[in-house]
Amino acid sequence: MADLGHLAQYGSFDEFMASYEPSQAAWTAGSGQPLLMFALSNRDTDARTAIATRLLDDGADVGVTLSDGSNMLHVLLARKTHDVEAEVPILRRLIEGGADVNGVAAKFGTPLETAAEMFKFSDETLAPFYDVLLSREDLDLLRESRGRPVIDNLRSLRAKRAILVEKAETYLRERGLV
Repeated sequence: MADLGHLAQYGSFDEFMASYEPSQAAWTAGSGQPLLMFALSNRDTDARTAIATRLLDDGADVGVTLSDGSNMLHVLLARKTHDVEAEVPILRRLIEGGADVNGVAAKFGTPLETAAEMFKFSDETLAPFYDVLLSREDLDLLRESRGRPVIDNLRSLRAKRAILVEKAETYLRERGLV
């Protein structure tokens, strides 16, 4: 099975499918990392979206959180390459399936902070990810992450993330939280 994890992380969709059976969607490595996390970390955006979509279609568990606090959302959003248009539906499915939008990973903070700190991408490029996360009524921008409320961490990025900060502040105002 280790080869299947490797194929999900490094292979093409065709290479993965040549070894994959739908009953393996719930497979987890000895490290506790499920097959879907391997797929979400694939560097090739086409392979990532195709493999992840297939695993989601086959019932992969999206609610897994690793010992460092990272979950499926962190893994997807922390990629150095993105096809935002293709990945937004996956992000939605992960959240709807139970991935924690407020989960705090030691290295990344919350999923929203993870996206915000991907400085390779412009605010405009990442805005569709922000919109999916900020559409959640259960998103907690006042929760502590890395020693401060999430909103304060986002505000500290205002110079590069003005769009996000405005959207986050609107989110709080609309809910009467500021």
